[in-house]
Amino acid sequence: MQRRDSDHHSLRIQHTLYPAAYLLRLIGDTHPTSHELAAAFQHADAWALPLIVDLSALGFGDEELLRRLLHAHRTGLTLIGPISDSFQRRLDTTGVTDLFTIRPTLDAALDSPGRGRR
Repeated sequence: MQRRDSDHHSLRIQHTLYPAAYLLRLIGDTHPTSHELAAAFQHADAWALPLIVDLSALGFGDEELLRRLLHAHRTGLTLIGPISDSFQRRLDTTGVTDLFTIRPTLDAALDSPGRGRR
């Protein structure tokens, strides 16, 4: 398992590489003027592993995060909750909630058979 952190304003992103998956843990709030989300998802994609995104410490998720999650969903994605009320509303309002596999813990996400292969 390898780990590194990137930090920008109110969003912190932890990267963790597991043998069978790549984990992004989002801590804080996303904002449309930052580019760290794009860089984090590109870095994760380079590993060609199923992606797990931990949203349990996310306060606010913007439309850029939703766009990144929808793109990652096509190639294998599991989310870890609980998901904040504001981001859950965004998922519900856009009608995409059912597209995502949401697990309560990292262990459950790592064991998730529905993750697919990237």
